[in-house]
Amino acid sequence: MPPVAGSEAAPAKGAWEQAAERSFTFLFVVVCLLAVAWMLSNCRQVPPDSRAIVLRLGSVVRVEGAGLLLALPRPFEQVLTLPSADRQIAFTIYAFQSAAPAEGAFPSGEGLTDASGASTPISHDPAQNVSMLMTGDMSVVHFDARLFYRITDPTAYVLCADHVAAALERLFVASSVAVAASRDLDTILVARPDRDAYSEAARAGREGLRPDLLAEVNRRLGELAEQGASLGITVSRVDLLPSIPAEAKPAFDSVLYALQKAETATAQSRTSAETMSQQANQDRDRILTDAQAMAEERTTLAQTRTAAITALSAGASAQGLSAPMLSNQLYQEQVGKLLNRAGRVFAADGAGGARLILPGGARQ
Repeated sequence: MPPVAGSEAAPAKGAWEQAAERSFTFLFVVVCLLAVAWMLSNCRQVPPDSRAIVLRLGSVVRVEGAGLLLALPRPFEQVLTLPSADRQIAFTIYAFQSAAPAEGAFPSGEGLTDASGASTPISHDPAQNVSMLMTGDMSVVHFDARLFYRITDPTAYVLCADHVAAALERLFVASSVAVAASRDLDTILVARPDRDAYSEAARAGREGLRPDLLAEVNRRLGELAEQGASLGITVSRVDLLPSIPAEAKPAFDSVLYALQKAETATAQSRTSAETMSQQANQDRDRILTDAQAMAEERTTLAQTRTAAITALSAGASAQGLSAPMLSNQLYQEQVGKLLNRAGRVFAADGAGGARLILPGGARQ
């Protein structure tokens, strides 16, 4: 096409100019994309078991639940994710855990035994025995504890998040000291069966140990909240494993062994006594039965033998005979038996004048 008259042709761009223009265009697109990414950097999805805390220049502005969260990019706003209100967080109390052996500890290596079976040496320095608690009856007990708490005030929790662990541990230690001092050893764990450890009062005391400790910790948390230093948490459960010092354990075991041995001996004695009692009752019943049978037999025999004499002495008649006739009949029946037993019989007429002289001793 021929150039139009009066018009000037645009000068052609060089290669370097075109490369610079394209580079600036690419950089502009990249910067725009980075700006969009930066603007959307705090737009995120909060999980169902969590909640988000939005901080604007270090101050909490709002609390968002599960779902999509839109917030200004850093450094204007900062998003922190916390567990939901019904989610429990486990926290182990390390103040009562086994520490490194201190100088002056017992060389035997015996001490407090925790849940893992480790032995805590008992030091001669009372300041080193921080893992032991004194009970109300001057006994020593050890607590191996684990807490579960919930975040009830996210704002307060975020503001003091760096101090929650240390403060909660100190509160639990103070609560443990107070609760242990208000109880005796039998209301904490079964250590002395010889002192009614299985009674209703002791059983109720052991069952109420964890609730009392939980209430004491929450009470101290409430006092902090009233003073304006709330931690924003509430303890919901206490897992507690009390134990006694390993040095005292053999003594308690020996007492328990002696009690078990005494109970076994008592049970065996009661069994032997019950067996002897049953055997004596059987012998007594047998002897009474035999005596009654023999007495009835002898009574029947005596009654049979004396029936005629009894009837004669009572003046009654037997088989229609009168008393003199019955007397003569009895005489005739019995005299033959008597004469048969005699070695020699001499007969004499009682009405005659003859006399019979029999040999024998002089009559007294």
